Amino acid sequence: MFSSRCLLLLLLLCFQSLLLAESTQLREHLREAQVGDYFVILSAKTETLMLIRDKNSKLLAIEEIAVPVQRGPRSISWREWVQKNAPGNTSWVMYDIDLDTGEMVRYYSFTKNGWYDIPEADNFISKLLNLKLTLIPDDSRKRIGSKPAFGVDPRPIWQPRLVFEGQMIPKATFTAWKTRWPRDQSDLSGKMIEVYLPTSECSAPSYFPYWVQIEGTIGNAKIRVIDSGKGLISQKPSLNQLMQNKGLFNEMN
Repeated sequence: MFSSRCLLLLLLLCFQSLLLAESTQLREHLREAQVGDYFVILSAKTETLMLIRDKNSKLLAIEEIAVPVQRGPRSISWREWVQKNAPGNTSWVMYDIDLDTGEMVRYYSFTKNGWYDIPEADNFISKLLNLKLTLIPDDSRKRIGSKPAFGVDPRPIWQPRLVFEGQMIPKATFTAWKTRWPRDQSDLSGKMIEVYLPTSECSAPSYFPYWVQIEGTIGNAKIRVIDSGKGLISQKPSLNQLMQNKGLFNEMN
């Protein structure tokens, strides 16, 4: 079952040309993703590797592997972990996103060896990717240290960490954006969401949020990227191959 956590991990999968805009619809930037891009996201004591698996003019396929923090790789890289069939993982799925609408159109679980009908999943993706995101001006962003009693504020703007291929990128800079979730029956109902996107000055994929802060949370960010990279290859069959295998199975039965 596609959980709201997984959908949150997709939050704002878009953004290469945001620097010149003050607002945007998130789904418009999904096309900037490249096959082999990956992000490792920490949320609620779970690490989730998201891999851009396939892409064409219509669909973007995302492969997602979840593992509890205590069972995640420590002595090997995330790339090696995937090549070793992701030992310790608790969920391994793949799904397609329609690039024109932001809607999920196919969903397959390798863990359960089966397809899921989209209406059965907690499918907030279309709503999520069509939210309007607004730029937060630098003079309104969070800063490091205590605010001076008077005069010009000399404090530097707070920036998240950016890790690429296991290495922290020094002095990485981010743009900050905000949006408000619609009032619905979800845990996010009516809450303000802030996201931080790396500038295009570094090698890391810059269309994905590396830090997501949810209004009302205390301490660490609700979601943060702890590693990222490019050129990752998975041994799992593609969704098209799975569909072909399904058709062959049906013919044989």
